[in-house]
Amino acid sequence: MNLKYLKRMAWLGKQNIKTSIMKTVKKSSDKGQKFTFPPKKEMERVIKYFSDPNCKEINQGLMPNASELDKAKYDICQSISRYKRTNNLTPDKLAQKIGISQAKTDDILFGRISELDLSKLITYTEKLNGHLKVKVDYGNEKTPATTH
Repeated sequence: MNLKYLKRMAWLGKQNIKTSIMKTVKKSSDKGQKFTFPPKKEMERVIKYFSDPNCKEINQGLMPNASELDKAKYDICQSISRYKRTNNLTPDKLAQKIGISQAKTDDILFGRISELDLSKLITYTEKLNGHLKVKVDYGNEKTPATTH
């Protein structure tokens, strides 16, 4: 196991580390490999590094009390991330395709919505031939019927 793997674990989020480790253990055992943890000092160093609130290499989750604007921006970031994975793009290739800097691409891929503007995110989606659908839900309140 190496530092790249531990960064990946941290990127998945602390809640998913156990699941990620168990999947890795299963994959390793399926291949006849023995799974071993890195030395304790290395684990502590990596945990300390990723625990820093200023660490830029951790995916930012959406806060439970997020505004509707933040939710929309986060959903678009997640959609762009899925596009990247589905099309096997590197972050560099994604940045080129959208026409933005690597730093701005990282903001999208790591969910740093405070650094992003909704209208620009919509433009990035359009550059990937994406189409935006908006759904408004008023919960239990009745709304007037729409005519087309």
